[in-house]
Amino acid sequence: MAQEYEVIVIGGGPAGLSAGIFVARQKVSCLLISKDLGGQLNLIPKLENYPGTIMSSGPLLAKTLENQFLTFGGEMYYDTVERVEETESGLTVKTLRSEYKTKALVVAPGKVPNNLGVENESNFVNKGIHYCTKCDAPFYQGRTTAVIGVGAYLLESGILLSRMASKIYLIYKGGALGGDKEMISAIEKKENIELVPQSSVKALNGANNLQSITIVDNSGQEKVVNVDGLFIEMGSKINLDFIKHMVKINSKSEIEITADGKTSHPAIFAAGDASSIPYKQIVAACSGGATAGLSAFNYVEKLKGKPGIRADWKKTIGDTVFHY
Repeated sequence: MAQEYEVIVIGGGPAGLSAGIFVARQKVSCLLISKDLGGQLNLIPKLENYPGTIMSSGPLLAKTLENQFLTFGGEMYYDTVERVEETESGLTVKTLRSEYKTKALVVAPGKVPNNLGVENESNFVNKGIHYCTKCDAPFYQGRTTAVIGVGAYLLESGILLSRMASKIYLIYKGGALGGDKEMISAIEKKENIELVPQSSVKALNGANNLQSITIVDNSGQEKVVNVDGLFIEMGSKINLDFIKHMVKINSKSEIEITADGKTSHPAIFAAGDASSIPYKQIVAACSGGATAGLSAFNYVEKLKGKPGIRADWKKTIGDTVFHY
């Protein structure tokens, strides 16, 4: 018999964990299902742009959020969700190992960056290899970097790095840059950017940290350049196969949501990078997760004939009620 929870959260990144926290605080049964803990947080060795946290790390933030969720009585299972189905009594979540029932669902699976596909790439993750220029460019002030990518991802990365790094190799397979003309013009005027067209990265070299990369052009000619870091901006993929038959998906393969985290299905809410939020940042994911979590809780409360809540916490002092 399938175990039942009032709210189930799919995804163990910042959005999913935040949703779980704000649901579990309401003293309703909440299960969080995820393949791992942290998601893309595990790609961040130093975290400087999360309000209230200085020089922490992604994995540490993930562990802290997990502890908060469990402290409030939430449950967490490591598993892979295969499909969500609608039933007369609510929703059924089928995983590789089990099956669960719920009244409301928060979907926050995040996204996974596309790898370069070079041998020993994983050995240098956070040791010179990065997949988020917006997150990690500040660590390369005055240093030599390279970026390989496609389309707007490559252009944005090049411009960001040019403001910080002393030298940037901009590597791309085509003969010319494609995308926004103003951005291309800005890149071509940057004295610290060297364009490397019709090329790809063949090898990553170094001991404990990345020290150089081997670049090969379309004719097969190779050259080795010394770099402190390589940013890989090949886009990312979002896996929504388990839920896409139940919610509206936009042209970017994201779940369409409203400001309060609602999807096209009344019992399904979404947050984080897999949703249509404009800014793919940790703080935005946490905010969206909290919102989706509270919206899911309110949906369950209304099924019970209760009004729901607007604030997640309150304290009465005398005749005054303070909301946080």
